[in-house]
Amino acid sequence: MPAFPSWQRHRARWIALAIVITIVLLLIALAIHVNTLLQPGRFTRLLESDLAGVGVKLEMQAPAMPALFPRPAVRLQHFSLTNAGSDTPILQAGGATIVVPWRALLHGDVAIERIEIEAPRIDLGELKILLARLPRHKGPPRLPTIVTGVHMTQGTLTDGGTPLLFELGLDTGELVPGRPFQLDASARSASGRRMTASLDTVPSASHDGTIDFDPVHVDFANQAGVALQLAGQGHWRGGQALALQLGGTLRYPALAPPSGASAGAANPGAPATTTAPKQDHATAIDKVTLAVEPASGKQPLSVTLKLDGDNARADLHLQPTEFGTWWQRMLAASADHPPPGPLPFTGTASADKLDLGWLQASGLRIDAEPDLVPAASASTGPASAASTAH
Repeated sequence: MPAFPSWQRHRARWIALAIVITIVLLLIALAIHVNTLLQPGRFTRLLESDLAGVGVKLEMQAPAMPALFPRPAVRLQHFSLTNAGSDTPILQAGGATIVVPWRALLHGDVAIERIEIEAPRIDLGELKILLARLPRHKGPPRLPTIVTGVHMTQGTLTDGGTPLLFELGLDTGELVPGRPFQLDASARSASGRRMTASLDTVPSASHDGTIDFDPVHVDFANQAGVALQLAGQGHWRGGQALALQLGGTLRYPALAPPSGASAGAANPGAPATTTAPKQDHATAIDKVTLAVEPASGKQPLSVTLKLDGDNARADLHLQPTEFGTWWQRMLAASADHPPPGPLPFTGTASADKLDLGWLQASGLRIDAEPDLVPAASASTGPASAASTAH
C-alpha cells in the first residue's frame, strides 16, 4: 500500500491536535460553568442555616470545594457538627461528598442526590440530645426521601467519648414510597469481632395517617457465629407510634456446661481444677417472635420478645425508651436507698446453654414480676437468677 504523502500526514496530526484542544477547552468551560452553578458557598450557607435552626453548629477547617468528575458534587473536608453549648461533636469527619443531580444543577436548584461520608466519628450521647430537642412533627408521618443513598466508611461510634464500634460502614439505597429500600451496615466491636446487619423493606405512601412497611426483613450476624433472621410487616403513624410484627430464628453456638461442675457440687472438698471448660460447637436454633406496640397516651413504646428453643426460652415485655431513666436511677441508688420506680422489663427467661459471643451463660434464670421492687440488701425477692455467665 502506498504511503500517505507528507502533507496528508501533517494535516491528520493538526486535525487530531485541534480535536484534543477543542475537547480540553470544552472541559474547562464545562468545569467553570458547573462551578458557577454549584456555588459551594450556597450549599454551606444553606446547611449552616438549617442546622442553626435546630441548635447545631457546622464548623469546617477549609471552604467547600466543587467537583465535576465522576459526578457534580460539593466536597467538605474536615468538618464537625456540634450541639450548641457542647464541646463534644455529634459528628466529625475527614470529608464528605454531597452529590448534586444534573437536573437540579441545570435548573439552579439546591438538591442532594447522595451523601458519602469518610471516616466519621459519631457520638451516641450527643445524638440523643439532638433527637430529644428536635420539634415534634404534627400530622401524618412524612417519609424522608433518599434519591440514591448514603454511603459511610471507616466510622467510629462513641458514647461520651468512649468507643463502642469501630470500622463502621453504612450503605443505603433509594428511599421512595412503593420501591424496595435496603440498608446494609457493618462494624467491629471493641473485642475485635466483626458484625453485619441488613434491613430490607418496601414503604408505602402515607394513607390515613399511616405508612406501611410490608414486607420487612432483618438479618444480623457476628463473627462468633450468631445469626438472627426476622421477617414480617410494620406500620408507622409518626414519632413513637410504631407497630411491628416479626418472626424468625436465632442461631448461635451451644455452650456445654463446664465439665466436672456437677462433681464439684457433689464433692465440695475436691481440689479445684484450672482446666478450661470444654465447649460444644453444635449450633442451637431458637424460634423468635418480636412484637413492637406503639406508644399510646402515658404508655411508652413497648416490645414483647418470645424465644423458644432447646437451650433458651424467654417471654419478656420491655420498654426500651425507659431503660436510660432506669439506668440513671440505678447509678444514683445505694444500699440504703434502692432505685424507685418499676423495672423497664417484666417476664421470665432461662438459658441452659447460651453463647452469643459477648454473653456466655449456663443455668441462667430470670423472673421479673410487674410489682418487683429492688431489695436494699442481699435478700430473697420475687426475682431470681442463677448463672455461670461471663
